[in-house]
Amino acid sequence: MKSILATVKDDVIAFIESNSELFFNERDFQMHLAVYLRGLNKYDDVDVEYYIPHSELDNYIWKNELRLDIVVRNGNEFVPIELKYKTKAVEKRLPRFEEWLTVQVMKNQGAQDLGMYDFWKDVRRLEMVRNRFKNVTGGLAVFLTNDKAYLNAPKETSNNYLFSMSSGIHTKQKHWQNMNSTCARTHINFEVEKDYEIEWRCNAVENVDMNYCIVEI
Repeated sequence: MKSILATVKDDVIAFIESNSELFFNERDFQMHLAVYLRGLNKYDDVDVEYYIPHSELDNYIWKNELRLDIVVRNGNEFVPIELKYKTKAVEKRLPRFEEWLTVQVMKNQGAQDLGMYDFWKDVRRLEMVRNRFKNVTGGLAVFLTNDKAYLNAPKETSNNYLFSMSSGIHTKQKHWQNMNSTCARTHINFEVEKDYEIEWRCNAVENVDMNYCIVEI
């Protein structure tokens, strides 16, 4: 019998692969995925913005509180999902009140080094949640983007080299290479528990390539 973690992962993939509309932002992605998971009627609960006091987590190094994007429950088994949605600018025509409007549906976010940091931070926080709560069987860190910079490996001399999200195996150490940089001063170094593999997939939505990867914790 398939585990709840494997089942949720398959359902997240099915949602992304079947999606035919561009999301405006990360919250839009979050809400559509949560509604989809609820609509499957196979889970006892699907919650959003699931608050965890960071004081409950050992060696939690960040100052911000932890609100998990989505938590799926079946019986006494839980699977938290953390989402990242990083975009380059896209314009399209939208129908609104029987009029067509040309709008920027996705913004140019940039700061790919911090986007990579935040993804691995999600991985680390999911590890900490799983280790703290015995009913958490595992978690999923999901990254969806139309910015192909995330798929490319940084140069070995780049400050964010150890935060790479290119396809392949990535080591535990998540450190900035220039400790005097602004990134290093404002975004603390950390380590994840093990090496993780990233595998990118692509789903074309309205002629925009939306690349995604899912790391299972």
